[in-house]
Amino acid sequence: MKNSPQFSSACRPGAAWQIRPVAAACASLLFAAQAAQAQLAPPAAPASAPAQAQPTADGRQQLEAVVVSGIRRGIEASVASKRNSDSIVEVISAEDIGKLPDVSIADSLSRLPGLTAQRVDGRAQGIQVRGLAGNYAGTLLNGREMVSTSDNRGVEFDQFPSELLSAVKVYKTPDASLVGQGLAGTIDMQTVRPLNFGSRQLVLSGRAEHNSNGQVTPGPGANGKRLSASYIDQFADRTIGLAVGFAHLDSPGQETHYKSWWWADTGPWGDQVPGVPKGVATLNGFEDTVTASKQVRNGLMAALEYKPNDRFHSVLDLYYSKFEQRRNYRALMSNLGATWNAATEPVYSNVKVGEVNGDQFVTQATIGNLKPVHLSQYNTRDDDIAAFGWNNKWKLGDSWVAAADLSYSRAKRQEQFMELSAGAPGTTSLDINVQTGSGISQVTTQFNYADPNKLLLSDPGGWGRDGRSNYPMSKDEIKALRLSAKRELTGVFSSMELGLNLNERVKNVDMVEYQLNLKNNRAPIAVPASFLLGNSSLGFGGIPAILSYDVMGVKDALYTQTEIGADQTFARHYGVSEKVNTAYVQGNIDTSLFGHPLRGNLGLQYVRTQQESNGFVWDGSKAVPITGGTSYGQWLPSLNLVSELPANTIVRFGLARSNARPRMNDMRAGFTGVGVDATTKTWNGSGGNPTLKPWLADSVDLAFEKYIGKRSYLSYAIFHKHLLNFIGSGTVQYDFTGFPNTGKPPVVPISNIGNLTTLQNGNGGMVAGYEVAASLEAAMLTPALDGFGVVLSYSNTRSNLNDDGFKNGIDGLSGVVRSMTGYYEKNGFSFRVSQRYRSDYSAKTRGIFYSEAISNINSEKVTDMQVGYSFESGSFKGLGLLLQVNNLTDEPYRTSVSVGNAKNPDNLMPERYTTYGRQILLGASYKF
Repeated sequence: MKNSPQFSSACRPGAAWQIRPVAAACASLLFAAQAAQAQLAPPAAPASAPAQAQPTADGRQQLEAVVVSGIRRGIEASVASKRNSDSIVEVISAEDIGKLPDVSIADSLSRLPGLTAQRVDGRAQGIQVRGLAGNYAGTLLNGREMVSTSDNRGVEFDQFPSELLSAVKVYKTPDASLVGQGLAGTIDMQTVRPLNFGSRQLVLSGRAEHNSNGQVTPGPGANGKRLSASYIDQFADRTIGLAVGFAHLDSPGQETHYKSWWWADTGPWGDQVPGVPKGVATLNGFEDTVTASKQVRNGLMAALEYKPNDRFHSVLDLYYSKFEQRRNYRALMSNLGATWNAATEPVYSNVKVGEVNGDQFVTQATIGNLKPVHLSQYNTRDDDIAAFGWNNKWKLGDSWVAAADLSYSRAKRQEQFMELSAGAPGTTSLDINVQTGSGISQVTTQFNYADPNKLLLSDPGGWGRDGRSNYPMSKDEIKALRLSAKRELTGVFSSMELGLNLNERVKNVDMVEYQLNLKNNRAPIAVPASFLLGNSSLGFGGIPAILSYDVMGVKDALYTQTEIGADQTFARHYGVSEKVNTAYVQGNIDTSLFGHPLRGNLGLQYVRTQQESNGFVWDGSKAVPITGGTSYGQWLPSLNLVSELPANTIVRFGLARSNARPRMNDMRAGFTGVGVDATTKTWNGSGGNPTLKPWLADSVDLAFEKYIGKRSYLSYAIFHKHLLNFIGSGTVQYDFTGFPNTGKPPVVPISNIGNLTTLQNGNGGMVAGYEVAASLEAAMLTPALDGFGVVLSYSNTRSNLNDDGFKNGIDGLSGVVRSMTGYYEKNGFSFRVSQRYRSDYSAKTRGIFYSEAISNINSEKVTDMQVGYSFESGSFKGLGLLLQVNNLTDEPYRTSVSVGNAKNPDNLMPERYTTYGRQILLGASYKF
């Protein structure tokens, strides 16, 4: 295509990489360490070192017994792992996960310092690390890059049952051996290794679940269940280990949702709505919705471990997850604002006006000449994730260890979005009390939308169709081979590692769309009685009831479907392929500096990338394939230093260059939204950029950690990421010759050269902040408080980026994130309450018809609680009972939206207000 070369012009190269500052700092620090080692005595072991291995009668090594269990054991393991790491990390242990009231690993991760979650359909799903959205973080499973069921790279963590994971480590500073790392950090989920256990284990658990909202609409009910089983054993004189785990989730979702469409004073735009005073803004549309859903997830994990001697170790691990979701959605919605058409213009009367932050708004009115839409949907989603890995290690001689790792993972996602509309036979009116603060506007309708004899299947919104169906699909696949070698050394470097990782990833996205119309030449018709399901209450919005019916049954009986033309959907079919090869070398440091132990690593990665994207462009009569791509290399140096100071104090320093690959849909070839603006008479459109290069940043980290005991510590960390290359939207000139002019009537353009909005690389900007964390046992104050403890964290992050309309400059950035956990555990009893908070932020979310939109999401505070009892002796030993309540305060999901023609440009008005109910679980587990 003649236009494809313009892809390269849309990508501005970032600043060239210069090794001098990083190399100079590394060399200076290591030179000082080498000089100090020559004259200082070896350091003493830390005062609170982990339990030492003791030889048994047959010469094997056995760890001393851990005397605590449950919550405190999990905290102890996490603190030990954090302390012993050469990087700045946060850790969750297996016991910790098992005791938290968490449906998935996402909830557990969201409580770690500097991490938070983004809720989707009431579930914690995406994880933000240090203020950056999931697409900026690397996600690994057993050290291998993981595929995603989302439209992009960000892994949906609600796909991973917490029962099937033994640990999660979050790297906030990278090292050269960490392949698949991200700009914000790297999350490595780890499954169990059976030879790490001393004996056979069999655990069964089950929990009943209830949603406090009750059943809000006909469809799935408010009750569910959660079952899991795990088996771990060792064979052949402990040379073979086997672990198998299964987790089943059948979780109800019961959701009430209110949305304000948009707010504006439309008078300055040429449409003063009848009855609205001049200079007063209005709420220009609303929707009240109830959704009943069912989420079923089956997860399977297996690991086969073979270690015949100290010279060979092999591990084969498998992971599989299947997720199914069924959603029944019923809503009443209506336009309330300007239409720029006298025949359909709303008419206001009985108007009352109020002031909000310097702007005038209609707060109460009777509105006539309306055609509200009764909308019913039946949506499905089926996800399938499979991952395989085979790792082998050989000890060669006394100094060398070689390793080979082969892996494959894939994710498939298929969805259905089906909607049908209905309405009153003609125009109607309603009364509204507008909520200008946090809450829900109250509506009283003149027409009874629960009357099956008067409500008609039709097109009251004037959308040109009686229904619509979409079928999005995606497939993500990663193949990787990693070869590495490690040699033991003496001196400053205790060992040296080098390796090569070959990674190939292919992601394809597709969506078929249909327009649905009634068979009887689109004549409105009442819902046949055989398909009626009763009523759904919208009482939270002032509407007593609306009709409910079987969407799929009505669609099959009364509608025809026509595939939407390729001229409207060609930009929704694309694929991205990447070959990312990484070579690395790393020296592991173990020395002393000024009489204090010094450890860490110094390394360098070279990442060679070849990327290509395919899609479609419209030539006036058909969709024509188009491709684009580029290749490049990047050097990523890293340094981690850990100094052990007196009084159990540790100082950590990190210096690194890291990257994050572009979002998949930003790399697509193809365009959407192409047309001629009626005012400027200029072509406009938007599309992807296959030549995008990754986000790139130089990072500096400094952390101070004070360890008070096995389960108590204080930490303070600061970080600064200087962005050398970022990705933001921009406009370039583009030749739109051959594109269809779909305006009604068509607008004659001044020229075929118009504006293409696409993604571009730029440079400059920063993300910086600090983190404070503490884990404290109350017994340090007095033995009377033995068993009580708290885990606290607070992080403050800022950025000077200002792109794409994000409130805090970058996708997913909350300025303040904090979490608080209080617990008690003793004599079998346990209690824990946890709360996580994040301040306002903006993020890319799914919008109407599965398009992408930016949402301004309000601050939220989510609280979880659990109470349990474990029998530690007697005939019931091994039995545990547990009561959990997630989202204890039923925290709503709220968003805000700006106001058109506002006198106060910072004025934000309420947009969404969604409640998901409390999730109550009661169950038991038994450990054999």
